[in-house]
Amino acid sequence: MIETHVDRARTAVEREREVLSEEGSAYDAFRRRVESLSAAEMGRGASVGANHGGVATRTAHGDASGGACEQVREAFAETVRPYSVDDVGDEPLLETIREELGDGIALALAPTTETAFTPETKGAILTATRERRRGIDATLDALESEAESLRTVGEAVGEITDWLAAADETPLSSLRFDELRVRHDRLAEFRDRCDRLLDDRQELLLTTTGRNQSADVAHRTLVRYLYSSLPVVYPVLSTLTRLYDLLAACQRMVRDHLTRRA
Repeated sequence: MIETHVDRARTAVEREREVLSEEGSAYDAFRRRVESLSAAEMGRGASVGANHGGVATRTAHGDASGGACEQVREAFAETVRPYSVDDVGDEPLLETIREELGDGIALALAPTTETAFTPETKGAILTATRERRRGIDATLDALESEAESLRTVGEAVGEITDWLAAADETPLSSLRFDELRVRHDRLAEFRDRCDRLLDDRQELLLTTTGRNQSADVAHRTLVRYLYSSLPVVYPVLSTLTRLYDLLAACQRMVRDHLTRRA
């Protein structure tokens, strides 16, 4: 069995789907833990400070809700963080929070920021978490479209290459004129099929998956990310183009034999 770039692409997609599914579950666990924490209303002794990314902060003395912010950091570290960085020891926790949930959330949760875990703070964290979850869901939807495209192309490539391998066992010189015409026509059908698959693939690369602009996933961008470790940027287009060229070369050889016998 010949392994193609499409086979390697399918492996990459399945690996990414598994990782993203686990990350989505981690965000769900983080959200549940944040929802379980009690938020404190502002007291008279609190003065409202700057508003960072929609998260209200305050200067407080003996803030009873300070422990809640620590619990949020711990919850994030135990659920989401392992899926956000390759090596959790290399990146500070608050930097990971900033990358995942935004500057305002990271500042509000920083130990050096005297922050009240108010309903507004809690709501901002949950909103950012839901937004991140929507982005993961949009990417998973795009990966499903990519997986379906790879299945379709993989089946076609497998069928065509199997036929070519079987046909190659019979020398053209041993085929009768009518048999050569049948082979020529079959090669033409396969080329047309590759053409259609190439058109379908180009259309998919132009699509965007998602239900809101902030979480939309451009398929071409996703593909470039998914296959960055492969030797080709667009494995499907590369495989289909090479196969199309091979079919064209085979067809020319058959046509030469037909011409000599005409």
